[in-house]
Amino acid sequence: MNTTRRPQSAFLAVTLITVIAVTTVFMVYAAILATYYGSNVTVSQPGGAVEYNLSNTSNSSWTGSLSIINGTAWYARINITNTGSQAVTLRWILQLSGVDQSNPVNTTITLSGGTRTVYATGTGVFSSNYNWGQLTSTGGTYRVKVEVNG
Repeated sequence: MNTTRRPQSAFLAVTLITVIAVTTVFMVYAAILATYYGSNVTVSQPGGAVEYNLSNTSNSSWTGSLSIINGTAWYARINITNTGSQAVTLRWILQLSGVDQSNPVNTTITLSGGTRTVYATGTGVFSSNYNWGQLTSTGGTYRVKVEVNG
């Protein structure tokens, strides 16, 4: 009668691996004595609306769209709402039919909560607002895209 027996060393190796695995699991669970959680952090995105104007005066009527002929001077601003308090850079880019057409005009400001009106200038103030009409000498559908980067 020929019976095959497994070598005893293979049996011991499997047993040893099982014992190590179970011990490791117990050690991981034993190391966690308590778990603590912080309060919730709510992250919101600021809202905003780009508006346009032909006369570039702060007290004139700004609108969400314009219908003009090529070469007409026109200006843009953004009303940013629900802002946090942080320094940001706004990148103003002219688009023609949704495709970027210009190098960005960069505005660096510090938001301080609430609503803020920002013009396409280096500092965001009204004076020297950028004339987008100088870049719209051909017909088409243009718009200004404003990216807010923190």
